[in-house]
Amino acid sequence: MIDSREELTFETVLDAPPEKVWRALTIPEYRDRWLQQPDDVKLHLVAVNANSLLTFSWVERDEESLVTIELHPTKDGGTAFRLTHVPVRIPAAANSNDPGTTMVRAA
Repeated sequence: MIDSREELTFETVLDAPPEKVWRALTIPEYRDRWLQQPDDVKLHLVAVNANSLLTFSWVERDEESLVTIELHPTKDGGTAFRLTHVPVRIPAAANSNDPGTTMVRAA
């Protein structure tokens, strides 16, 4: 269950074709420079669709979230870029005393 208030979305249009943006996101030395992830963050690839979608598991301080990057070509040869960062939550145990409780999944 994801609370939409916890979802962070960033959208922009880049002046480069999706294939070039894809290289910047998938070659580790380029990705690390571009995304500038903190040293204590662990990234693991979860899903991929060449030149259009990447989903990473982002683990920071034992809290996991999913970072999804979507790329779509624009009419003028650029790339529509959308990054969504969503915390991963799992429902509380069925025997929980608080039915509205969710728990953060530990990595």
